Amino acid sequence: MIQSRRSRTATLLLAIFLTASFYTAARVGILGPSYIRSPFPLSSYRHYGPAADANTTEPENVVPPTQSQSQDPACAWMPDTSNILVVMKTGASEAFAKVPTQLMTTLRCVPDYLIFSDMKQTIAGVEIHDSLDTVLEEAKKDNTDFVLYNYQQACEVDLENCNKEGGDAARAGWNLDKYKNIHIAEKTYRLRPNYDWYVFVDADTYVLWPNLVQWLSKFRASAKHYFGSMTMISEFPFAHGGSGYVISKAAMRQFGGRPDESIANKWDNLIHESCCGDYMFAKAFKEATDVTVKNVWPTINGEKPHTLPFGPSHWCQPVVTMHHMNAEEVSSFWEYERDYFKKKPQSLTTQRTLLLKDIYAHFLAPKMRASREDWDNLSDDVFYLDRNAKKHEDWVLERTKKGPMSQVERKAHKSYEDCRAMCESVQDCFQFLYHDGVCAASVSFKLGRPNRSEQIPSKRYRSGWIVPKINKWIERQGECKRPKWPEVK
Repeated sequence: MIQSRRSRTATLLLAIFLTASFYTAARVGILGPSYIRSPFPLSSYRHYGPAADANTTEPENVVPPTQSQSQDPACAWMPDTSNILVVMKTGASEAFAKVPTQLMTTLRCVPDYLIFSDMKQTIAGVEIHDSLDTVLEEAKKDNTDFVLYNYQQACEVDLENCNKEGGDAARAGWNLDKYKNIHIAEKTYRLRPNYDWYVFVDADTYVLWPNLVQWLSKFRASAKHYFGSMTMISEFPFAHGGSGYVISKAAMRQFGGRPDESIANKWDNLIHESCCGDYMFAKAFKEATDVTVKNVWPTINGEKPHTLPFGPSHWCQPVVTMHHMNAEEVSSFWEYERDYFKKKPQSLTTQRTLLLKDIYAHFLAPKMRASREDWDNLSDDVFYLDRNAKKHEDWVLERTKKGPMSQVERKAHKSYEDCRAMCESVQDCFQFLYHDGVCAASVSFKLGRPNRSEQIPSKRYRSGWIVPKINKWIERQGECKRPKWPEVK
């Protein structure tokens, strides 16, 4: 009897050991690429990114990652991103409209990520962190920027219904958004201190992981880097937040590795008078690290396929981010990117790199035509107009054609047909737009978007493309000999 019990006990212990060993082997890949779902919650696996440096002390409040390394067969084409952390910024009023699509696509195959908002939430089991819970109370008090924040915390039903009664949630969300960037960066390092690269994006930013991994392999994370699509306010350069920006481990450590000091709180009372969180982050980052943004446009890009300006500056260049992507566009591009990188490289010594010319060939080339009614193709490089009309905005007047003009150019503003004649005659004009007595020309080619805002025939938008000229330009380019990565000094 006793022997029998011992035998059953030994058998049970052996079964538990073999089961545990099986799932452990599956998780670390010993059993091969088979996709095995663990019965244990993903959050039970404690992993904080790559091993910490010898001189790095892990903060006490580090929390487990969002998910474990995926063995999803749909991710077989993805490169190793284990040394990169993506940090996504959203707002409570938009999170449920944007984040789920990201979870099913760009975040699906990465081993770890953080998502921050202006309210603590959970979406599909993923924790959304409140980026503003550490803002100084004195900065929030009597501050109209925080009306939405307080309103959201008090909402007892769904936010959509609360916000219907709370005024313009989009505008209020924008006012609140500028407080997030500095706090997000500081919180990110304290939660995940051991990554080589930190990629900060918005919830409508698309990240092309294979291109990003290739590009970052050219740099050392032990050097201080802050990459982005540079813009300026009052002659101060900063990375446009929607396009995304990338920061190296060395720079992040110097910025956020001060457990007894909050850099973010030093700026809380100054942000109210500012316009933008990405601008304020760059100022705080410069003060803390003495690092200024390095411009890597168009690889980090604020456009999307149908607004990208294809041409001399957007052709053999790779792209790693795009912005203003809605759920449909994110899903469509994800399918395209996955199919693209599944294909074998041209040779065993090369990697596939998705270039801007590839995006044009897939998304735009099949849609190129001579003209479209009620359509804005975003032509705005040079304007032809009647200056005596006195109805034009200053920025339009600044781009008005100056200097000698041909007879065809002088007539360009009179009609759509005259505008087309101008574009056909000017060597570097690829497309044009006619609207309300204004002819706009472009030295790149874009698809643009519908615009049915005008009902009066003379004011309606009408776009045109000189397709033969576009095709001849493309033919002259030939094949790209190598990707034109941005030159970083």
